[in-house]
Amino acid sequence: MSLAGRGGNGSVRRANLPSTIPGLHMLSAHVAASFASLASLTLAAAPLAWQAAAPGAERLTIYEDDVEADLLRFDLVRYRPEVVVLANGAKTAATLRAETGAAAVVNGGFFDPSWRPLGLRIARGKTLVPLRRRVDWGVLVLRVGHAEIVHSREFQADPTVDGAIQVGPRLLVGGQPLKLKPQRARRTAVALDREGKTFTLVVTRRAADAQRLATLLARLGFDSALMLDGGPSTQLSAVIGAIRIDLPGGYAVPDALVIRKRP
Repeated sequence: MSLAGRGGNGSVRRANLPSTIPGLHMLSAHVAASFASLASLTLAAAPLAWQAAAPGAERLTIYEDDVEADLLRFDLVRYRPEVVVLANGAKTAATLRAETGAAAVVNGGFFDPSWRPLGLRIARGKTLVPLRRRVDWGVLVLRVGHAEIVHSREFQADPTVDGAIQVGPRLLVGGQPLKLKPQRARRTAVALDREGKTFTLVVTRRAADAQRLATLLARLGFDSALMLDGGPSTQLSAVIGAIRIDLPGGYAVPDALVIRKRP
């Protein structure tokens, strides 16, 4: 709202109003707050647009109140996610991506102080670490052209499983957020569509609440999602077309998810 008129010569002519009009300052503050609220609602309602990075790969960058994240979505017909467990020591996502020529690399699951992975790890069809039972974690299961997330108690090994990581907690089941503990940290997650035909890496740039992230992923239409290790472990390195992302973690990690382009 403007308290100004315009003269015949195009110049702005302000009304000569006393500065002590009762309630004027309060009204101005109320109008400003209303416009700010309306702008906030408009931004929240605006659809988030995915950016094409390469055939079969897209990027979405989110800047919201308390979530700042990069999402990379891959068509599993064109790209192949792999579990990599390092036999000796640990490496950063950036080092591993540079060595493998992969499109993207993120950190994997939990590990102990001796850098030994905790929970199931299957890489190239071979079980390297056994399933950890009686834990409320999920398992990311990778098959050729397909991915799914199941609870640990639902996992069944079979020859078609090419890769798997057991970690947690799960964020979404059937498109609905699960009830999560209130805590903030940097996050790495994987989100899937209902058919398991696309595979999305989710990495926050700063600390984010797990429940808030789950709600956001549900709003984006994902069917299932699983948290990987987070905090200082969270890291992403990606080179896809003209897009380059390097979000370093606090240290190297002993296992990772590597996304390669299919031949």
